[in-house]
Amino acid sequence: MTEKRIIEIKNLSDSTIEIKSSLSVQELEKYEEKAIKKLSGEISIDGFRKGHIPKDILVKKIGEMTILNQMVEIALSDVYPLIVLENKIEVIGQPQIIITKMTPREPVEFKILSTILPQFELPDYKSIAKKINNEKTEEIEVTEKELSDAMEQIQKINSVPPTTEESKTSDSVNTKKILPELTNEFVKKLGDFKDVADFKIKLKENIKQDKKSKVQEAKRVKMMENILAKTEINLPKVITESETDRILAQTKADITRMGLQFDKYLEHLKKSEEDLKKELQPDAEKRAKIQFILDKIIKKEKIEADKEEVEKNVQQILNQHKDSQRKNVQPYVEMVLSNQEVFKLLEKQ
Repeated sequence: MTEKRIIEIKNLSDSTIEIKSSLSVQELEKYEEKAIKKLSGEISIDGFRKGHIPKDILVKKIGEMTILNQMVEIALSDVYPLIVLENKIEVIGQPQIIITKMTPREPVEFKILSTILPQFELPDYKSIAKKINNEKTEEIEVTEKELSDAMEQIQKINSVPPTTEESKTSDSVNTKKILPELTNEFVKKLGDFKDVADFKIKLKENIKQDKKSKVQEAKRVKMMENILAKTEINLPKVITESETDRILAQTKADITRMGLQFDKYLEHLKKSEEDLKKELQPDAEKRAKIQFILDKIIKKEKIEADKEEVEKNVQQILNQHKDSQRKNVQPYVEMVLSNQEVFKLLEKQ
Protein backbone atom coordinates (compact mmCIF):
# COMPACT_ATOMS: atom_id res chain seq x y z
CA MET A 1 0.00 0.00 0.00
CA THR A 2 1.34 3.43 -1.00
CA GLU A 3 2.05 5.73 1.93
CA LYS A 4 -0.15 8.84 1.91
CA ARG A 5 1.80 11.95 1.01
CA ILE A 6 1.98 14.64 3.68
CA ILE A 7 1.43 18.07 2.18
CA GLU A 8 0.98 21.57 3.52
CA ILE A 9 -1.07 24.10 1.53
CA LYS A 10 -0.96 27.79 2.37
CA ASN A 11 -2.96 30.60 0.73
CA LEU A 12 -0.80 33.55 -0.27
CA SER A 13 -1.84 36.89 -1.77
CA ASP A 14 -2.98 37.50 -5.38
CA SER A 15 -4.68 34.07 -5.82
CA THR A 16 -1.43 32.19 -5.20
CA ILE A 17 -0.99 29.08 -3.05
CA GLU A 18 2.14 27.47 -1.66
CA ILE A 19 2.32 23.69 -1.60
CA LYS A 20 5.00 22.08 0.60
CA SER A 21 5.81 18.37 0.52
CA SER A 22 8.61 15.87 -0.08
CA LEU A 23 9.65 12.90 -2.21
CA SER A 24 10.79 9.81 -0.34
CA VAL A 25 13.98 7.92 -1.25
CA GLN A 26 11.94 4.88 -2.31
CA GLU A 27 9.70 7.06 -4.48
CA LEU A 28 12.66 8.70 -6.20
CA GLU A 29 14.33 5.36 -6.92
CA LYS A 30 11.47 4.55 -9.33
CA TYR A 31 12.60 7.44 -11.54
CA GLU A 32 16.33 6.60 -11.62
CA GLU A 33 16.15 4.51 -14.79
CA LYS A 34 14.15 7.21 -16.66
CA ALA A 35 16.57 9.92 -15.53
CA ILE A 36 19.64 7.95 -16.62
CA LYS A 37 18.10 7.13 -20.01
CA LYS A 38 17.19 10.78 -20.61
CA LEU A 39 20.59 12.14 -19.58
CA SER A 40 22.55 9.47 -21.47
CA GLY A 41 20.63 10.47 -24.60
CA GLU A 42 21.80 14.06 -24.21
CA ILE A 43 25.48 13.45 -23.46
CA SER A 44 28.29 12.24 -25.73
CA ILE A 45 30.98 9.95 -24.29
CA ASP A 46 33.58 8.29 -26.52
CA GLY A 47 32.97 4.58 -26.88
CA PHE A 48 29.28 4.67 -25.96
CA ARG A 49 26.15 5.25 -28.01
CA LYS A 50 23.80 7.99 -26.89
CA GLY A 51 21.08 6.54 -24.69
CA HIS A 52 23.20 3.50 -23.76
CA ILE A 53 25.71 4.91 -21.28
CA PRO A 54 26.06 2.77 -18.10
CA LYS A 55 25.12 4.42 -14.80
CA ASP A 56 28.64 4.30 -13.26
CA ILE A 57 30.21 5.92 -16.34
CA LEU A 58 27.48 8.58 -16.41
CA VAL A 59 27.94 9.38 -12.71
CA LYS A 60 31.69 9.90 -13.23
CA LYS A 61 30.97 12.18 -16.19
CA ILE A 62 28.16 14.42 -14.83
CA GLY A 63 28.01 13.70 -11.10
CA GLU A 64 25.46 12.12 -8.79
CA MET A 65 23.62 15.40 -8.09
CA THR A 66 22.88 15.97 -11.78
CA ILE A 67 21.20 12.56 -11.98
CA LEU A 68 19.30 13.20 -8.74
CA ASN A 69 18.12 16.56 -10.05
CA GLN A 70 16.77 14.87 -13.20
CA MET A 71 15.04 12.21 -11.08
CA VAL A 72 13.34 14.94 -9.03
CA GLU A 73 12.27 16.83 -12.16
CA ILE A 74 10.61 13.75 -13.70
CA ALA A 75 9.04 12.72 -10.37
CA LEU A 76 7.48 16.14 -9.80
CA SER A 77 5.98 16.16 -13.30
CA ASP A 78 3.97 13.12 -12.14
CA VAL A 79 3.40 14.15 -8.53
CA TYR A 80 2.19 17.73 -9.04
CA PRO A 81 -0.92 16.83 -11.12
CA LEU A 82 -1.85 14.19 -8.52
CA ILE A 83 -1.59 16.73 -5.67
CA VAL A 84 -3.81 19.11 -7.64
CA LEU A 85 -6.44 16.42 -8.37
CA GLU A 86 -6.47 14.86 -4.91
CA ASN A 87 -6.86 18.23 -3.19
CA LYS A 88 -9.30 19.64 -5.80
CA ILE A 89 -7.13 22.71 -6.45
CA GLU A 90 -8.22 24.81 -9.45
CA VAL A 91 -4.83 25.86 -10.79
CA ILE A 92 -4.06 27.97 -13.85
CA GLY A 93 -0.81 28.68 -15.65
CA GLN A 94 2.59 27.08 -14.99
CA PRO A 95 3.71 26.39 -11.40
CA GLN A 96 6.97 27.63 -9.90
CA ILE A 97 8.84 24.70 -8.34
CA ILE A 98 11.49 25.37 -5.69
CA ILE A 99 13.66 22.58 -4.25
CA THR A 100 14.33 23.43 -0.59
CA LYS A 101 16.43 20.38 0.34
CA MET A 102 18.17 17.86 -1.94
CA THR A 103 20.82 15.41 -0.70
CA PRO A 104 21.64 11.97 -2.18
CA ARG A 105 19.88 9.03 -0.42
CA GLU A 106 17.64 11.38 1.60
CA PRO A 107 14.07 12.63 1.05
CA VAL A 108 13.87 15.66 -1.25
CA GLU A 109 11.84 18.57 0.08
CA PHE A 110 10.12 21.02 -2.24
CA LYS A 111 7.58 23.80 -2.43
CA ILE A 112 5.39 24.77 -5.38
CA LEU A 113 3.86 28.19 -5.99
CA SER A 114 0.70 27.90 -8.09
CA THR A 115 -1.81 30.45 -9.31
CA ILE A 116 -5.40 29.41 -8.63
CA LEU A 117 -8.75 30.61 -9.90
CA PRO A 118 -9.87 33.68 -7.90
CA GLN A 119 -12.13 32.95 -4.95
CA PHE A 120 -15.08 35.33 -4.48
CA GLU A 121 -18.69 35.51 -3.33
CA LEU A 122 -21.56 36.30 -5.67
CA PRO A 123 -23.90 39.14 -4.67
CA ASP A 124 -27.69 38.71 -4.87
CA TYR A 125 -27.62 38.78 -8.66
CA LYS A 126 -31.31 37.93 -8.99
CA SER A 127 -32.36 40.97 -6.96
CA ILE A 128 -30.01 43.19 -8.97
CA ALA A 129 -31.50 41.85 -12.21
CA LYS A 130 -35.07 42.25 -10.93
CA LYS A 131 -34.48 45.91 -10.08
CA ILE A 132 -33.20 46.62 -13.59
CA ASN A 133 -36.03 44.62 -15.18
CA ASN A 134 -38.56 46.76 -13.27
CA GLU A 135 -37.12 50.01 -14.58
CA LYS A 136 -39.51 51.84 -16.91
CA THR A 137 -38.52 51.67 -20.57
CA GLU A 138 -39.83 53.55 -23.58
CA GLU A 139 -41.98 51.69 -26.09
CA ILE A 140 -39.97 50.73 -29.14
CA GLU A 141 -41.27 52.33 -32.32
CA VAL A 142 -40.00 52.89 -35.84
CA THR A 143 -40.45 56.41 -37.23
CA GLU A 144 -41.24 57.18 -40.86
CA LYS A 145 -37.84 58.87 -41.16
CA GLU A 146 -36.03 55.73 -39.92
CA LEU A 147 -37.96 53.65 -42.46
CA SER A 148 -37.27 56.17 -45.24
CA ASP A 149 -33.54 56.32 -44.41
CA ALA A 150 -33.29 52.52 -44.40
CA MET A 151 -34.99 52.26 -47.79
CA GLU A 152 -32.72 54.93 -49.25
CA GLN A 153 -29.66 53.06 -47.93
CA ILE A 154 -30.85 49.87 -49.64
CA GLN A 155 -31.35 51.82 -52.89
CA LYS A 156 -27.82 53.25 -52.63
CA ILE A 157 -26.32 49.80 -52.09
CA ASN A 158 -28.10 48.61 -55.23
CA SER A 159 -27.38 51.72 -57.30
CA VAL A 160 -25.74 51.49 -60.73
CA PRO A 161 -23.33 53.83 -62.56
CA PRO A 162 -24.90 55.98 -65.32
CA THR A 163 -24.53 55.08 -68.97
CA THR A 164 -22.01 56.95 -71.17
CA GLU A 165 -24.79 59.13 -72.65
CA GLU A 166 -26.18 59.98 -69.19
CA SER A 167 -22.69 60.95 -68.03
CA LYS A 168 -22.28 63.33 -70.99
CA THR A 169 -25.55 65.15 -70.30
CA SER A 170 -25.01 65.31 -66.53
CA ASP A 171 -24.37 68.77 -65.08
CA SER A 172 -22.65 67.28 -62.05
CA VAL A 173 -18.85 67.49 -61.88
CA ASN A 174 -18.75 64.15 -60.05
CA THR A 175 -21.24 61.89 -61.82
CA LYS A 176 -23.46 60.20 -59.25
CA LYS A 177 -24.76 56.67 -59.37
CA ILE A 178 -28.42 56.25 -60.32
CA LEU A 179 -30.69 55.02 -57.54
CA PRO A 180 -33.11 52.26 -58.65
CA GLU A 181 -36.82 53.00 -58.33
CA LEU A 182 -38.61 51.34 -55.44
CA THR A 183 -40.87 49.15 -57.55
CA ASN A 184 -42.50 45.77 -57.03
CA GLU A 185 -40.00 44.22 -59.44
CA PHE A 186 -37.05 45.76 -57.59
CA VAL A 187 -38.08 44.57 -54.08
CA LYS A 188 -38.79 41.05 -55.37
CA LYS A 189 -35.13 40.84 -56.42
CA LEU A 190 -34.06 41.73 -52.87
CA GLY A 191 -35.79 38.79 -51.20
CA ASP A 192 -39.08 37.13 -50.35
CA PHE A 193 -41.29 40.20 -50.81
CA LYS A 194 -44.69 40.26 -52.59
CA ASP A 195 -44.59 43.96 -53.42
CA VAL A 196 -43.41 47.36 -52.14
CA ALA A 197 -46.03 47.42 -49.37
CA ASP A 198 -44.93 43.99 -48.11
CA PHE A 199 -41.29 45.09 -48.32
CA LYS A 200 -42.00 48.18 -46.17
CA ILE A 201 -43.88 46.13 -43.54
CA LYS A 202 -41.06 43.58 -43.24
CA LEU A 203 -38.32 46.20 -43.30
CA LYS A 204 -40.09 48.13 -40.54
CA GLU A 205 -40.31 44.93 -38.46
CA ASN A 206 -36.59 44.21 -39.02
CA ILE A 207 -35.68 47.73 -37.87
CA LYS A 208 -37.89 47.25 -34.80
CA GLN A 209 -36.27 43.91 -33.96
CA ASP A 210 -32.83 45.47 -34.36
CA LYS A 211 -33.77 48.25 -31.94
CA LYS A 212 -35.16 45.67 -29.49
CA SER A 213 -31.88 43.72 -29.68
CA LYS A 214 -29.88 46.87 -28.91
CA VAL A 215 -32.14 47.68 -25.94
CA GLN A 216 -31.80 44.09 -24.68
CA GLU A 217 -28.01 44.20 -25.06
CA ALA A 218 -27.85 47.52 -23.20
CA LYS A 219 -29.92 46.01 -20.37
CA ARG A 220 -27.67 42.97 -20.17
CA VAL A 221 -24.58 45.17 -20.02
CA LYS A 222 -26.19 47.20 -17.23
CA MET A 223 -27.05 44.02 -15.30
CA MET A 224 -23.49 42.73 -15.44
CA GLU A 225 -21.98 46.10 -14.57
CA ASN A 226 -24.25 46.34 -11.51
CA ILE A 227 -23.44 42.77 -10.45
CA LEU A 228 -19.73 43.42 -11.01
CA ALA A 229 -19.91 46.61 -8.92
CA LYS A 230 -21.07 44.49 -5.94
CA THR A 231 -18.53 41.70 -6.48
CA GLU A 232 -14.99 41.76 -5.12
CA ILE A 233 -12.64 39.78 -7.36
CA ASN A 234 -8.86 39.95 -7.21
CA LEU A 235 -7.63 38.71 -10.56
CA PRO A 236 -4.25 36.94 -10.77
CA LYS A 237 -1.78 38.75 -13.02
CA VAL A 238 -1.60 35.77 -15.38
CA ILE A 239 -5.32 36.04 -16.18
CA THR A 240 -5.23 39.79 -16.84
CA GLU A 241 -2.19 39.36 -19.10
CA SER A 242 -3.76 36.45 -20.95
CA GLU A 243 -7.02 38.32 -21.63
CA THR A 244 -5.10 41.45 -22.68
CA ASP A 245 -3.05 39.37 -25.14
CA ARG A 246 -6.26 37.81 -26.49
CA ILE A 247 -7.86 41.22 -27.14
CA LEU A 248 -4.62 42.48 -28.71
CA ALA A 249 -4.53 39.45 -31.04
CA GLN A 250 -8.15 40.09 -32.02
CA THR A 251 -7.34 43.76 -32.69
CA LYS A 252 -4.43 42.73 -34.93
CA ALA A 253 -6.69 40.31 -36.83
CA ASP A 254 -9.36 43.00 -37.32
CA ILE A 255 -6.78 45.51 -38.61
CA THR A 256 -5.38 42.92 -41.05
CA ARG A 257 -8.90 42.05 -42.29
CA MET A 258 -9.40 45.72 -43.17
CA GLY A 259 -6.34 45.51 -45.41
CA LEU A 260 -4.13 47.56 -43.09
CA GLN A 261 -0.71 46.82 -41.61
CA PHE A 262 -0.65 46.71 -37.82
CA ASP A 263 2.68 48.55 -37.65
CA LYS A 264 1.29 51.36 -39.81
CA TYR A 265 -1.82 51.43 -37.63
CA LEU A 266 0.35 51.96 -34.53
CA GLU A 267 2.32 54.67 -36.32
CA HIS A 268 -0.95 56.47 -37.14
CA LEU A 269 -1.95 56.30 -33.46
CA LYS A 270 1.57 57.37 -32.45
CA LYS A 271 1.72 54.47 -29.99
CA SER A 272 3.85 51.41 -29.38
CA GLU A 273 2.39 47.92 -29.00
CA GLU A 274 3.14 48.15 -25.28
CA ASP A 275 1.19 51.44 -25.07
CA LEU A 276 -1.79 49.77 -26.72
CA LYS A 277 -1.58 46.80 -24.33
CA LYS A 278 -1.70 49.15 -21.34
CA GLU A 279 -4.80 50.82 -22.78
CA LEU A 280 -6.48 47.46 -23.37
CA GLN A 281 -5.74 46.13 -19.88
CA PRO A 282 -8.67 47.75 -17.97
CA ASP A 283 -11.17 46.40 -20.52
CA ALA A 284 -9.46 42.99 -20.44
CA GLU A 285 -9.68 42.89 -16.64
CA LYS A 286 -13.37 43.84 -16.74
CA ARG A 287 -14.18 41.17 -19.33
CA ALA A 288 -12.33 38.50 -17.36
CA LYS A 289 -14.14 39.39 -14.14
CA ILE A 290 -17.54 39.30 -15.85
CA GLN A 291 -16.80 35.87 -17.31
CA PHE A 292 -15.80 34.57 -13.86
CA ILE A 293 -19.13 35.86 -12.52
CA LEU A 294 -21.03 34.19 -15.36
CA ASP A 295 -19.12 30.93 -14.81
CA LYS A 296 -19.99 30.94 -11.12
CA ILE A 297 -23.68 31.60 -11.82
CA ILE A 298 -23.64 28.77 -14.40
CA LYS A 299 -22.18 26.43 -11.78
CA LYS A 300 -24.55 27.57 -9.01
CA GLU A 301 -27.68 27.37 -11.18
CA LYS A 302 -26.51 24.09 -12.80
CA ILE A 303 -26.93 25.58 -16.28
CA GLU A 304 -26.03 23.44 -19.29
CA ALA A 305 -26.05 24.50 -22.92
CA ASP A 306 -28.43 22.54 -25.17
CA LYS A 307 -26.37 19.72 -26.72
CA GLU A 308 -28.09 19.92 -30.12
CA GLU A 309 -27.59 23.68 -30.27
CA VAL A 310 -23.94 23.25 -29.32
CA GLU A 311 -23.37 20.68 -32.05
CA LYS A 312 -25.14 22.82 -34.67
CA ASN A 313 -22.99 25.86 -33.85
CA VAL A 314 -19.77 23.82 -33.65
CA GLN A 315 -20.40 22.32 -37.10
CA GLN A 316 -21.17 25.74 -38.54
CA ILE A 317 -17.86 27.16 -37.26
CA LEU A 318 -15.88 24.10 -38.41
CA ASN A 319 -17.43 24.37 -41.89
CA GLN A 320 -16.62 28.08 -42.14
CA HIS A 321 -13.10 27.80 -40.69
CA LYS A 322 -11.48 24.64 -42.01
CA ASP A 323 -8.31 25.13 -39.92
CA SER A 324 -10.27 25.16 -36.64
CA GLN A 325 -10.22 22.17 -34.28
CA ARG A 326 -13.24 20.82 -32.40
CA LYS A 327 -11.31 20.69 -29.10
CA ASN A 328 -10.95 24.49 -29.29
CA VAL A 329 -14.31 25.36 -30.86
CA GLN A 330 -16.63 23.29 -28.65
CA PRO A 331 -15.64 24.81 -25.25
CA TYR A 332 -16.04 28.30 -26.77
CA VAL A 333 -19.52 27.49 -28.13
CA GLU A 334 -20.58 25.92 -24.82
CA MET A 335 -19.40 29.04 -22.97
CA VAL A 336 -21.28 31.43 -25.30
CA LEU A 337 -24.54 29.44 -25.17
CA SER A 338 -24.30 28.97 -21.39
CA ASN A 339 -23.75 32.72 -20.98
CA GLN A 340 -26.93 33.33 -22.99
CA GLU A 341 -28.85 31.02 -20.64
CA VAL A 342 -27.62 33.08 -17.66
CA PHE A 343 -29.00 36.26 -19.22
CA LYS A 344 -32.32 34.55 -19.96
CA LEU A 345 -32.48 33.58 -16.29
CA LEU A 346 -31.71 37.15 -15.18
CA GLU A 347 -34.31 38.61 -17.57
CA LYS A 348 -37.01 36.44 -15.95
CA GLN A 349 -36.47 37.97 -12.49
